[in-house]
Amino acid sequence: MLIIDCYVDGDGAVNYRRLMPNREIVSWRPDEGPATQPADAYSAIMITGSAACVTAPEPWMDYVIDMLQDAKAARIPVLGICFGHQILAAAVFGMDAVRKSKTPEIGWFKVRALDVEHPMFSGIDEEFTAFLSHFDEVRRCEGMTVLAQTKRCGVAAYHVEGFPMWGVQFHPEMEQTEAEELAVLRITGRPDLGFNVDETLAASMDSTALATQLFTNFFAAS
Repeated sequence: MLIIDCYVDGDGAVNYRRLMPNREIVSWRPDEGPATQPADAYSAIMITGSAACVTAPEPWMDYVIDMLQDAKAARIPVLGICFGHQILAAAVFGMDAVRKSKTPEIGWFKVRALDVEHPMFSGIDEEFTAFLSHFDEVRRCEGMTVLAQTKRCGVAAYHVEGFPMWGVQFHPEMEQTEAEELAVLRITGRPDLGFNVDETLAASMDSTALATQLFTNFFAAS
């Protein structure tokens, strides 16, 4: 399977390798150039988060959008996380599907599944806690089934109707220490948002079980 690594710094694929040690994983950094293999060379695709924003487009994002549009045409299963969730929506529904959030989220928040019967949320509680860190958000679009939301984000997960393609705004895959470090970095960088570092870290929790179940569901539903 392919991990589209959109991290600006560091190895964005490391968490996916950690969580899926028995899967053959290929990583592609689109900021280093276009993909060398087409979408249909892979059994599935996952897209990582990023410090970049879809609402502030960079040239390398076009490579990602092209790959995802090809994946849709070939019906390759896709799961986008955070930035990946947003750029998947941009690729499928158009750039207007992503906008600046009026209520960004940084920290651990309650996520509510709107359809607990949906295969992507099998074995996951109707309400669960997950780490979120985003300044952009996906808006509801025709052809999109919204699967989850938070109090601050109306589209915390969605399904592209008729295709094996899903996006989640939350970070189930991120190792807890990395999530805590990112939370501190972003909260201290945006004091205007009003988040408190100590209160945020007090809510910190490991999400390995959530990621494992979500990834299992993704492959089962694909």
